[in-house]
Amino acid sequence: AIPAPTSQLAALVRVPVHMEDGAADSASPPVAPAHAAAPASKKRAVIDTHVHLASGWKDGGSGLPNYFFRKLCEGVAEGEGFNQEWSEDDFRRSVAASDVVVVDQAIYVECFNSPVQAETQWALDLCADPESLVVGVVAKVPVLEGAKAVEAFLAHFRVGSAAALPKALKGARVIFLGEEMPPADACLDSKFLEGLAELEASGLHWEWCCQPCALPHVAAVCARFPNMQFVLDHCGHDDGEEDFDTWADALERVAMNANVVCKIGGCEKWGVKNPQRYVAKALEIFGIDRVLYESNWFVGAALGEPYDRNFRHLMKALEFLDWMSEEKMTKAFRANAKRVYRLE
Repeated sequence: AIPAPTSQLAALVRVPVHMEDGAADSASPPVAPAHAAAPASKKRAVIDTHVHLASGWKDGGSGLPNYFFRKLCEGVAEGEGFNQEWSEDDFRRSVAASDVVVVDQAIYVECFNSPVQAETQWALDLCADPESLVVGVVAKVPVLEGAKAVEAFLAHFRVGSAAALPKALKGARVIFLGEEMPPADACLDSKFLEGLAELEASGLHWEWCCQPCALPHVAAVCARFPNMQFVLDHCGHDDGEEDFDTWADALERVAMNANVVCKIGGCEKWGVKNPQRYVAKALEIFGIDRVLYESNWFVGAALGEPYDRNFRHLMKALEFLDWMSEEKMTKAFRANAKRVYRLE
């Protein structure tokens, strides 16, 4: 059975490591500068496919409790950066500090707010608010617990005589990470595969958040469900290290499945000196039609990164590959997200 991810500090906390500008080897794309001025009129409008929010989560707050944050802030030195509000207003302010990017739509991705059903409903309510940037939800559906658990969870959100799910509910995710890492092949567990089949039958996609050693098994699962949409978060390099060759080989195996797209971002958690090299390789492997921009906000912000760090990495990689046409950039930053998340 897949171990429950009850303690997942390593999933969110990693001190960012950056190579100084210009220090990358000549075969690698340059490291994105921390700040490069651009006129306001040049800001690129994007759909951010990976945003976490946690508002009023502290004791006595008006929002949902987040026990993960509480444990993180008490138990890990780097966790102090997470000990604050992460509301949509905070997200907007973080984006507004950038002079190169503006977000006009965002996808909310589960992040340990509890109870999980309440977290999902809260995010769906944001989608129903015309003033909110949030237009889609990736919920913590208990797929690891099997088909009946998935069915029971989704039943809470079905409405009308047709028992349809809300249009804003797009997919599901449970991270395959933790202080005690699950086995690399945990995704081959029969209960998980059963739950995945139920999720597919409900018209939702699955997002992978895993360490690089799990990628060959991820590829095998994606091949078992050729008609299901899968999204690989953070280039499949969560809790990774300087493992470029083995990671790239495994990523190519995942990309052989045409039903998988790759989110480009989350590099603050990779533990590598030159994330630009990894970003460019992921782009090259998946191609321009199968990549999505993600900020992974608030994780980068909690670790002291500006909002646009992942945006700049992606822009530099597009430049390195000579993929700077408006058509290609529109795909990477908007069009692909609209297709995958079925946005109107």
